[in-house]
Amino acid sequence: MSPPEHSEALLRAEGLSLRRPDGGLILDDAELELKPGEIVALLGGSGAGKSTLVSALHDRPGLERAGFGVEAERLELHASVGIVPQRGALFDHLDVAGNLALAMRNAEPPPTEGVHAGAIQDALERVDLPREWGSGGGRGVARLSGGEAQRLAVARTLAGGRRILFLDEPSVGLDPLRVEGLADLLRAEIRSRGAAALVITHELEFAAGFADRFLFMDRDSQRLIELEALPQSDPEADLDALRSAEPRPRSLRRRVAAHVGDQMAERLGRELTPEKSDDARSKGLLARAAGSLASKASGALDAILGGLEVGPRVLAQLGRALLRPRDFAEVFGPVLRQALWRPAAFFAVVSTLIGFTLLYILHRSLGGGELPLRPDRVFSLIGSMHVIALAPPLSGILFAATSANAIVAWLGGMSLTRQTTALRALGIGESRYLWVPAWLGLVGAYLALAALFTLGMLGGGVLYVVFAVPEIGDPSTRWQLAWELLTADIVDPPPERAVFRVRALGLGLAYALGIASDAVAKGARDKHSAQDVTVAMVRSVMVVTAWIVTLELASLVLIYR
Repeated sequence: MSPPEHSEALLRAEGLSLRRPDGGLILDDAELELKPGEIVALLGGSGAGKSTLVSALHDRPGLERAGFGVEAERLELHASVGIVPQRGALFDHLDVAGNLALAMRNAEPPPTEGVHAGAIQDALERVDLPREWGSGGGRGVARLSGGEAQRLAVARTLAGGRRILFLDEPSVGLDPLRVEGLADLLRAEIRSRGAAALVITHELEFAAGFADRFLFMDRDSQRLIELEALPQSDPEADLDALRSAEPRPRSLRRRVAAHVGDQMAERLGRELTPEKSDDARSKGLLARAAGSLASKASGALDAILGGLEVGPRVLAQLGRALLRPRDFAEVFGPVLRQALWRPAAFFAVVSTLIGFTLLYILHRSLGGGELPLRPDRVFSLIGSMHVIALAPPLSGILFAATSANAIVAWLGGMSLTRQTTALRALGIGESRYLWVPAWLGLVGAYLALAALFTLGMLGGGVLYVVFAVPEIGDPSTRWQLAWELLTADIVDPPPERAVFRVRALGLGLAYALGIASDAVAKGARDKHSAQDVTVAMVRSVMVVTAWIVTLELASLVLIYR
């Protein structure tokens, strides 16, 4: 079947112009139309602005926030948009069935019969993936080949009710045989759904087997130029084969790829003349310098204030997140595993050692001087003050360096691999699906681990008293007496020490909220390289440590004044 000649276009852009943040023109007065069943290949040299054009078509506000200029006489979308990034950007915290189920639960329009194993299996079968992956224990997305991941990504996008597909290098990393099979399968599925696709690719063999039309982003004229698929002298039968939904013969693919490639080579050869090269290089250096300064300023501001916006956005989305318990649990569970269960044993061991060591130092300092005190008097004076004073800041810094950093890395990895882009393309807001459960999970994990850290310090102290201070009580009551001495200021503090217990509880709650907000803010910020993820992790620990120390000192100043 060929695209309907007079059907209403799903996407129409007229008079579209794009400018870089430095003011350089990317595209001038471009026109683009996508009809149901139509597939268009977007070609051009590296840096021509292909991804920027696609972003302008589906995320104009986001592109403008990044500093790009977008002008259009007409920019209309008559269907929902789905993004298929490079290598599929599958959600790695879900299995194959989970990826499809998430899309179906948030589909436009929502499924009339709900999400069930049969619907998931049918969606897999349509893209030539095994039905059994849709039931039972599932199959992890890390075990998929490149072609399987791309097919699943397209199935996920279509399962979400998306009819306009933007595909970014779907054939990258695949061998020629798999490229050919992927083109045939995706072409048939998109046409059968009455969807439309715009594909960014440098692989001409894939484009020749997949696309109906070929558009070239010409940097020399800043225009969008349509290339011929075949010379006009070609037999009509070949043109009919191009319009058909049937797989294209290999000989036809090669002729299309050769003809389109010749046209591209001619245009790429004259994009930069020697005179233009120096000018372009100077402008590029200036743009990069300006971008670097802006990025550093933005990064410094985000490092300090980034977490302040998270709390209000989480609260605004809290009701919507809790109304979708399945979505909430899909993120809340992994966050608890990373932030609570995995580091729990580490927190217990470290806090016990700290509690034992601190009591050893305090006991030797007070009981081993020129005026030594009796052991029972030493521990009565110490009480729980060392725990009350040190458990909140030590547990906060340790939590930021372990649990919170794990979530920063996880969220940053989702951005780096464009999972967050795929999420937004399914109509699922990051703040509702990711931020709310991640923030609540971190708050709960810190409160639980801070309590564990406190118990560990007390336990370490009790062990010291029992095994290193035989003068305290007889063996039958030593454990109980040691516990009572070391928990006195926590359980029933005297009036002059009660304020310190209140201070510890207040600081613990502040650290829970602050660390969670900072981690979500730094993890959710867009990442473009692995270095960005590392920088976010380092900044998170540095900033949290700085404001924990500041709050500790400021609260003591207030108390002693």
